[in-house]
Amino acid sequence: MQNLGFTTTYEVDIDPEFPADGHWGVPVFRFGYRSSTMSTIRIRPKVATPWVASFTLESRGRLINGLYACPFPGHLFVATGTSAYLIRVAEPGSVEELPIEPVMAVRRPAGTDLLVIGSFTGLAAIDHIGLRWMTGQLFTDYLEFVNGPPGQICVKGRNYWAPNDEPLLVIGPDRGEVVQGSWNPAVGGTQGKVGWLRGGV
Repeated sequence: MQNLGFTTTYEVDIDPEFPADGHWGVPVFRFGYRSSTMSTIRIRPKVATPWVASFTLESRGRLINGLYACPFPGHLFVATGTSAYLIRVAEPGSVEELPIEPVMAVRRPAGTDLLVIGSFTGLAAIDHIGLRWMTGQLFTDYLEFVNGPPGQICVKGRNYWAPNDEPLLVIGPDRGEVVQGSWNPAVGGTQGKVGWLRGGV
């Protein structure tokens, strides 16, 4: 599990040994489609009931599988390659599938208190409450994080009509908006995803 500088109010056992009698003795939940590749975690909150969750994994190509601490100490982010989940650890079974896929990168940009998830084409950010924002489609493919000044989220990617061009964009951490760089709002055409911002942000 990667903490990324965030604190947690729980511990996680990754792929614990399956009980000999076939019973975990705690609530058990399963997420994702049936697959031969699964990962099971036992979540042990400091002030709540332990529970077990199993997730289908997909690791082909550059897809990311992993567990990440979040800005809120009682949240856990799970990347399973094709899907992204936000867990409220003190509430057994409280798992929210986030509307970003697949998971290509997970970062805490320097100077921010956000956990930012990157797909092929866009970003989503988790703050101390939960999902804060999602960008629209920034590129047609190959989005990746690049280093930049603290307090900024910098990414580059490819656009099919300019295959040799990898424009750099700066995304504002507060609202997930493009604040610097050459960006075409119609980059996704009819397939482009619309951005989203949590109410009150």
